[in-house]
Amino acid sequence: MKQKLSKKQLLREAQQQTDALKQLKRWMQWAMIVSSCAVALAWWGLMGEGFRFAFGIVGVVATFAGIICAALIGLGIRNGRRNVEHILRAAGGR
Repeated sequence: MKQKLSKKQLLREAQQQTDALKQLKRWMQWAMIVSSCAVALAWWGLMGEGFRFAFGIVGVVATFAGIICAALIGLGIRNGRRNVEHILRAAGGR
């Protein structure tokens, strides 16, 4: 059973999702910052040996983790924007 939402409810939902997308953008920026710092750590660590080399391995793993997180968050942002567009079309806003 589908429940029809009012225009006001749809617009409020679109605004809430837009706010969530802004938060996701901040998370994506942080994921990119972490991966950038991890690249520097990996480079520094892999140029050494022993304990320093271990930091390099951690840097490589953190780099890939940051890249994967940023990519997944980017996918969520893209799908979220598409969803907001659908909501606004359903509300007659666009």
